[in-house]
Amino acid sequence: MTQTTDYVNTPRVLIVDDMMVNRTILASMLDYHGIGTDLAECGQECIDLCRKNEYDLILLDHRMPDMDGVDTLLVLKDIFKESGHEIPVICHTTEEGKNNINLYKAAGFADVLIKPIDPGVLAGMLMKYIPGVREEASEAKEEQEHEEHVNAELEQLPSWVIDVSGLDPASGIERCGTAADYMDALKIFASSINERADEIEQYNAGMEREMYIARMGSLYSIAALVGADSIAERASKLEQAAKDSEHKLPDEETSDLLREYRGMLEHLKPLIVQEEPPVKKKNKITMYATVIGQPVLFIGEDKGIVSKGIIKSLSDIGFKIISIRDELEEIDRHKREASLILYYPTGDVIHIKHIATRLAEISRDENKTLCLTGEPLDISSALKSHDSHFVSAVYPRPVDHEKLTTEMKRFATMQTEYNRIKNVLLIDDDTDFLKIIASWLEQDYDIDCASSDKDAMYFLKYTVPDLVVLDDELQGLSGLDIMQKIRDDSRTKRVPIIILSEKNDRETVMKILLHKPDGYLLKSMPKESLLEAIDRFFVGSILQNH
Repeated sequence: MTQTTDYVNTPRVLIVDDMMVNRTILASMLDYHGIGTDLAECGQECIDLCRKNEYDLILLDHRMPDMDGVDTLLVLKDIFKESGHEIPVICHTTEEGKNNINLYKAAGFADVLIKPIDPGVLAGMLMKYIPGVREEASEAKEEQEHEEHVNAELEQLPSWVIDVSGLDPASGIERCGTAADYMDALKIFASSINERADEIEQYNAGMEREMYIARMGSLYSIAALVGADSIAERASKLEQAAKDSEHKLPDEETSDLLREYRGMLEHLKPLIVQEEPPVKKKNKITMYATVIGQPVLFIGEDKGIVSKGIIKSLSDIGFKIISIRDELEEIDRHKREASLILYYPTGDVIHIKHIATRLAEISRDENKTLCLTGEPLDISSALKSHDSHFVSAVYPRPVDHEKLTTEMKRFATMQTEYNRIKNVLLIDDDTDFLKIIASWLEQDYDIDCASSDKDAMYFLKYTVPDLVVLDDELQGLSGLDIMQKIRDDSRTKRVPIIILSEKNDRETVMKILLHKPDGYLLKSMPKESLLEAIDRFFVGSILQNH
């Protein structure tokens, strides 16, 4: 359903998203900045509106049925060309990490906005693309906090690591996140120096171009990860030189690189120790739940006719209702008792915003589902609170009880699915990189690894993972070939696939997007960004599937 609003002398933004909740939340966030919005739930409605109206900005969801964001963007570009007026289009998506802006720009988007939407990030983009919008996020403060974090982690490193020639530990911590994770990555880097250098030397001597290119690409990734910037830069240049030359591999330059590379082992010897293989930590198993007996924290006046009716409707279908007053002490005392929160705001505006802000914080920090019900004006007051984009649904009076109970059952299922430990299959022939990524993810996910196309296909023959994270440049079958095989198999065709790539040039981006993976991440992403991207992907998938 399309919703349009008339505004005079105010900026207008078109929000395109197939989920009503997302459209409503974005509209309320833009309203806070005094920006008018039109809403569309699919690509075709977006196109129809753009043929009739002029907008200052378009927020376009990437994953939609029928026409996805890329398909819609291509049509919009033709409309802009015809009208002579280019409108910036921002892709909002759950699929990419913060470092993937260049990928979407290569596809034609002006920028990318990650769900769940951060109000500060949104404010910054509005200021960038719509003149006169007030900036709320302090980039200088964020940079200062980030610098303080890196410096604090650097102090945790052994002093000898700081002194290693050719190593930039600050760059490595930028990528790995913490001193402990950086030391783990550095240990993997050091332990494979001789083997990797010998392989490159062998492929260079035998003029095995494809294997040489693959190993140089892998060396670039692992060296950049640990802050061995000189080695990473030289490996990248030699990889490109081997691609450009049809007759000769760069012998002298390769020897110089391997000399520097092997030379680092002498400095990193303290890391090469024999250890017992680590015992993989098992995540706590979360069993599937049903609506029967699931608690709902009902916050607010529970004696009125409307609230009594809501409580009865939810009780009748099996929910256990925990009813408390809308007081901060009560909320903090009972917040751990339910994953579903239903707030019935009453009272003055300041009180409502205060309570709503706290509930949004709890929903954000503890992965709870927050819904609002009650008088439309009170709900509107609650939605103007900080972090209101964490509200999943609103049920204004007169309450549609059938809709409320249906959606609360869906939210209960989503909470169960969210808490279930997901299985992720990592496929990459760079075993060092595979180890590092696996160590990053295994605290939150059940991880399996395949270091070749054969291992991957054997695994998939017997197991259906929740997600495949796939290197696009494997030896043997390419990543795209494996993706096609997964989709051709009736058992695995619905398994989502995220491509993990070293490249973000336009040619690579367009080639990958043509195959429409469920996500596209860069190997150069910092640990934090990669984890956030995987987490967002699962949250987005759950929302879309329910």
